[in-house]
Amino acid sequence: MSGVNKVTIVAFAMMLCILLQTNISKADTFLAGDANGWGFKLNGWPNGKTFKTGDVIEFKYPAGAHNVVKVDQAGFDSCNGAGGQVFASGDDKIILTQGTSYFICTIGPHCANGVKVAVTAN
Repeated sequence: MSGVNKVTIVAFAMMLCILLQTNISKADTFLAGDANGWGFKLNGWPNGKTFKTGDVIEFKYPAGAHNVVKVDQAGFDSCNGAGGQVFASGDDKIILTQGTSYFICTIGPHCANGVKVAVTAN
């Protein structure tokens, strides 16, 4: 392999690394419920927001007062967290995958009272 080919390959590899890093660093973090946090005052959150695959939703709430359960659409519609992935730290950061992700609170009647959100990432 000639010296020119090696330089070309190294330059290409460096450019690829830069492009991948740039793409990864463009992920945004969204606070679920904005200033109100995760709770009863979601009021249409996330309407008007654009989410991408790899973005992070941060759920902030007093630990023990709420939880976050990632469920499928049936669990979301029925407020049933059975089989869902449970988060309960009070500061949960969840990376969005492509498509719609569904989150509910399974403490008491919270979900039925509106502590739930569906987020679609493109």
